[in-house]
Amino acid sequence: MNIHQVHYNWLSSASIVAAVFAVVVVNGISAHAHLQSTTPAAKLELKASADQSGFYCNLKALSPVERERLHQLAEKLKGARLETKELTDGYAFRLQSKQISFSELAEYVSSERKCCPFFDFEIELQRDGGPLWLRLRGKEGVKEFMRHEFEIR
Repeated sequence: MNIHQVHYNWLSSASIVAAVFAVVVVNGISAHAHLQSTTPAAKLELKASADQSGFYCNLKALSPVERERLHQLAEKLKGARLETKELTDGYAFRLQSKQISFSELAEYVSSERKCCPFFDFEIELQRDGGPLWLRLRGKEGVKEFMRHEFEIR
């Protein structure tokens, strides 16, 4: 194996790790931001829904400072969302990469996975300046939870 192959293998591995990290970060922020912005009655409704579905966010998994940062990133994610596609086991969000960076998306996913470990995260950054995608997947029932958390109509 020559030096170029070693460098390419290292870059490929680093890209994959960064992508996974980014996907994990994105998911958590949105759910936490939504919880922080809801009324007490809506929070009770969400808790009842979470109890029935088995999906819930563990808000104690993050410190107050981490929750605030997650909220900030969730707002950026919400503003960057251009398209939502339904998947068989979740949703995919096409994001405007000028409004949320790859590293911010990765940070979001990293935080979100702490409080919502039931999500599978996938970040895709397409070549030649193509779109940035975040895919969130999970076991049966996760889509109902996501529709509420991510305000999907």
